Amino acid sequence: MSGSSATPEPDAAWATVCFRAAPSGAVPRGEALDDRASFVVWRSDTAQGSALVRSDPLPPPADRHAYPYPPSCPHAAGPHPCDVHLWVDADRPGRTGLMEHADVLVSRVQLPLVSAHRRVCELLAGHPGCLAAAVPDTAAMCVVGVRHRTGAVAFVRPERGGSAAPLPPHVVVSVVHAWAVSGNSPRALRSVVAMPRR
Repeated sequence: MSGSSATPEPDAAWATVCFRAAPSGAVPRGEALDDRASFVVWRSDTAQGSALVRSDPLPPPADRHAYPYPPSCPHAAGPHPCDVHLWVDADRPGRTGLMEHADVLVSRVQLPLVSAHRRVCELLAGHPGCLAAAVPDTAAMCVVGVRHRTGAVAFVRPERGGSAAPLPPHVVVSVVHAWAVSGNSPRALRSVVAMPRR
C-alpha cells in the first residue's frame, strides 16, 4: 500500500477496483497515489494486467450518517468493468452491525493455512450476503474464499507480494471480488502483487 505507515488502515471502506492494461509494469503517469490507493499487477492462467484499488473509509461507528457511495471512475470502460463494493474488517467489534451489509469480509490475523481456510468458511457461513472473505496465512499469502451462486465456496490463494511487504488482505480480496463479479473464475487468478514504481 502506498502512503505513510503512520496512517492506520480503515476497518470498513468502499473499495473501487479499476482494471487497466499494464504494458510497461510501471505506475501510469498522471495517476496520483495516496494512503487510500494502490496499483497492483494481477496474473491469471491466461492473461495479466494491472488494477487501481482504492479504499474510501467509512465514518467511525459513532457517526450514524448514511455512507455516501464513492464517485464513479472517470475513465472509459475497459475489458473488465470497474467494481465498487463494501469491505469490513471482521475482527473489529465496532463494525459487527455493518458486517451483515458487507460484500467482502477481511481478517488481518495471520493463521496457519488450515486455520485460515476454516476462518474463511466461518465468515462466509455467518454472513450469507457476503460474496468473498480473506484471511492472511503465515506463509505471507492470503486465503480467499468466494461464494458461488450455488452456495459452494471456491478457495484461491493468490500470491500477494514478497514477505517483506505483502499487500494487505483487503486489497487482494477486493481484486478477487472484482475479478469474480466480472464473470471470471476466481481459481484462475494466480497473483495480485504491488506494481513496481519507476
